[in-house]
Amino acid sequence: MTELARLALVGIVGGIAVFVPVAPVAALLQRRRFGRVRPTRLAAIAAICIYTMALAGLTIAPAYEIAATCRSRVGGELRAEPFAAVARILEVRAGGASLLEVATSWPMMQLLANIALFVPLGMILRGVFRLDTTTTLAIGLMLSVLIEVTQYTGAWGLYPCGVRIADIDDVFTNAAGAWIGALCAPLLTRLGVPLFGREERHWPESLGGTGAGGGAGGDGGAGDGGAADGRTLDDHDALFGEIGAQQERGRRRADRRRAGRHRD
Repeated sequence: MTELARLALVGIVGGIAVFVPVAPVAALLQRRRFGRVRPTRLAAIAAICIYTMALAGLTIAPAYEIAATCRSRVGGELRAEPFAAVARILEVRAGGASLLEVATSWPMMQLLANIALFVPLGMILRGVFRLDTTTTLAIGLMLSVLIEVTQYTGAWGLYPCGVRIADIDDVFTNAAGAWIGALCAPLLTRLGVPLFGREERHWPESLGGTGAGGGAGGDGGAGDGGAADGRTLDDHDALFGEIGAQQERGRRRADRRRAGRHRD
């Protein structure tokens, strides 16, 4: 097993370990907000936990044994030349490689991997947290800078030396991945993917609503009204708010009439 595969596996296991205590809280919040617990949403939350931990493992954890890394000075290097990755790809092509060989070359695979690494982040920020594309791009950029600085400084001094190579091209490619993910998120919303689809709060069955199943009212019909007509809690909140406002206006008019009679 390669070191990167080992780090990815550690991230997956760590993500599952994080999800275990998060799952009951997430289920409770879903139940309170939507009136039901959807396994697909819990699976999506598990995917977010796994992605977060895998990202940390692949980018921050030492790729090799720390003492050997410090002795060989493999880490702690700063590559500050922008677009050097593109230059390396062009060099492969200039060396007479075919397009297929260029597409499968190490510089190209490394560039594509850095882009793909942040695509889920962009999808999550835009599709789940409803951030706009510009904000998502800015967060992806700042997170990538934080990761590169962490790599260069040896986790801010936690390790005796820098354990990874900090590359400015990684910042550009990571940010591009977050931007691509943000552009893809609306498409997933329209396709109804559970993580990205909007969900309404359902009127609880105990209050006469349809609950999660959207059932019918009495006598086999659609019901006489209330939540059985498909309205959600938001609709009822607005309705009750308007009724309360009307009642308050009625009380004020009655108070003014009584005050007028007293003056007469």
